Amino acid sequence: MIVIVKGSFDRDTDKIRSKNLKQELTGKLLQIEKAKDISQITGLKLLRGYTHHYRIYVNTDKLKYRIGAAIRGDKIWLIRFLKRKVVYSKFP
Repeated sequence: MIVIVKGSFDRDTDKIRSKNLKQELTGKLLQIEKAKDISQITGLKLLRGYTHHYRIYVNTDKLKYRIGAAIRGDKIWLIRFLKRKVVYSKFP
């Protein structure tokens, strides 16, 4: 898939302090880049009420984060990376 990173996603990821969370995020981003279609991305779920907006979970033992993304065809826009309780109010 073609990955397009928005500025808000970069700002959100710059605030990460946990090494485990950074490792999990890096692994998830590699999985997204290698995926040929959306069925190969684990933790992907369509948001209720939308046709192109998805969430992708990234969890560690103690932290639960979500990637807010928009997918159309073979392009995926990474929009936000926030805690689980916050991401749904700030995305899209």
